[in-house]
Amino acid sequence: MELKVDHTPEEALEQIKNKNYKLRFQGKLAEKKVAVKKILGIGISYDRKTKKHSCQVEWL
Repeated sequence: MELKVDHTPEEALEQIKNKNYKLRFQGKLAEKKVAVKKILGIGISYDRKTKKHSCQVEWL
């Protein structure tokens, strides 16, 4: 999940993809590796001026 202020939920999802967040779910070097096929990405944006939020969900 990524929260952006004054940006779009699409930009939040793009950050999740670019920074490869799903690697965090695969475990550490000494641990047993876990095969992560898909994660649910959630991009949330908040507009300071209008005080509204929007959200987009996507399987990554």
